[in-house]
Amino acid sequence: MLRVLRHYLPIRKALLILSETALLTIVISAWMTAHLWGNPSEKIRELLSSDVRPMLPEDAILRCIYSSFLLAVVSQIAIAFNELYDVRISGSRYDRAGRFVESTGSALGLTLLAVVLARSWGLKQILDFPPLTLSQLVWTLVFAMLSAFAVLYYWRSLFHWLLRRVEFGERVLILGGGKRAHALGREILDRPDAGYVLVGILPDDPAYLHESDVHQPARHVWPESARVAAEAGGNVIPFERREPERVPVLASTLAQPGAIAQQAVEADPRTQLLVLEPLSDGDTRHSGPRTMLELAQEKEVDLVVVAIEDRRRSLPVDELLECRLAGFGVREQEAVYEQITGKIAVEALRPSYLIFNEGFSRHPWAELAKRVVDFTLSILLLLVTWPLMLATAVFVRWDSPGPILFTQERVGRDGRVFTLLKFRSMRADAETVSGPVWATQDDPRITRSGKFIRKTRLDELPQLFNVIAGHMSLVGPRPEREHFVRDLTKKIPYFKQRHIVKPGLTGWAQINYRYGSTFEDAVQKLQYDLFYIKNQSLLFDLSILFNTVKIVILRKGT
Repeated sequence: MLRVLRHYLPIRKALLILSETALLTIVISAWMTAHLWGNPSEKIRELLSSDVRPMLPEDAILRCIYSSFLLAVVSQIAIAFNELYDVRISGSRYDRAGRFVESTGSALGLTLLAVVLARSWGLKQILDFPPLTLSQLVWTLVFAMLSAFAVLYYWRSLFHWLLRRVEFGERVLILGGGKRAHALGREILDRPDAGYVLVGILPDDPAYLHESDVHQPARHVWPESARVAAEAGGNVIPFERREPERVPVLASTLAQPGAIAQQAVEADPRTQLLVLEPLSDGDTRHSGPRTMLELAQEKEVDLVVVAIEDRRRSLPVDELLECRLAGFGVREQEAVYEQITGKIAVEALRPSYLIFNEGFSRHPWAELAKRVVDFTLSILLLLVTWPLMLATAVFVRWDSPGPILFTQERVGRDGRVFTLLKFRSMRADAETVSGPVWATQDDPRITRSGKFIRKTRLDELPQLFNVIAGHMSLVGPRPEREHFVRDLTKKIPYFKQRHIVKPGLTGWAQINYRYGSTFEDAVQKLQYDLFYIKNQSLLFDLSILFNTVKIVILRKGT
């Protein structure tokens, strides 16, 4: 997994984006420079020399290639908007075909708009295809874009075919037999686009294996080799074999196989267990791996992930050091889990991880840049959305009695309280009887106009004034009420750490998690908020803003 300005990008996605940028640029350039190939006609040379800034055909070709690259990037915005850079969606032939049609139309509209505006605003130095007239440019660009997306569609089919046959991901061996190890294993299996391949889980504590547990009737699904290994005191790695490749399966140790392991074995009788055979004095037999290093070499492991519950008691320092010095990567479970899921698991978080790990930095210049971007974009958004805000105010006032704006005290940066502004979406007496409570998805207190403005996010627009005033940022953790903050701080570790940055109009948690109205939802959102705070950057903020716009337009979420 690559890291670009603190933003994690799976290798598969990076390869797909870069390859399609190159293909789009090549195809568009081929069409848009065809009139300059070989020996251009005298008329073309005359038009080039009569321009305000005369140029040679070679210079015109370079200008066209540069402009084609810009149009390729604009086209990829349309592709990303239709979620075609989600490998799981793109891997489905049905979804890929339908979304490619939508992306082609969107990209064609955006590129035509871009070239027309460039001509109208006198930006030929940035985007131009000399010496084509506007009508010639439009017709040529239409054929260029249709050809480029046809090539892209067949490239996608080839790309996913290659992914199924070439293993791009790092092969991972998880050390640990508890909840953390199994949670990480499930995430790896559920997110094949993250760039990791699960080889298996190696339980860390031989004390988990008990002969009495192996002989229980309910455990009869385990192979005979597992019983022999358990009696000898060996450790096991569960995995599932399916021809022509091995697909790992999450299973607990023999003493605690759990429902996942039981179902996996019962569903496929080919499931088997690999064992680390114990080494006794004078024993010269070597039918299987005896050490972690031998196992890593046999399974061609790239990365050993330490997910041991109690490291002070059972961390195999010597074996891990042996693996590390042999060239295998060794990483903590928290770091890999963070990269795969885009969140930090607070229940598994250790203070040392926060203290010694990079991230959570606060640089004055970075904060100044963020403030400038917040202020500038907020002013621009107000200029663009004021008609919508005026219409929303009239709609709210007409629909139900009460004030147009809803004001509420929220906790901001460093625990300072500020007044949040929103368009009112509930009855004016919504909390007269109930007191402070979380809003639910189908809350009966929401008015008719409130359902619409909450769905379209129009109720959030007045918060642009909070951003301009400096109480909030465009991107950050959503601000909570003081009543809930006091309660959640007592119950959830590290909850107060979300207040080391300004709250946001939108955030990483908002684009990754559903609308939250319970304690469990607060825990999940905190994990995303901590990830954002740890990896905050301008590029990350722009990515969140782009996805927020996509979610609002596609009407996803609440």
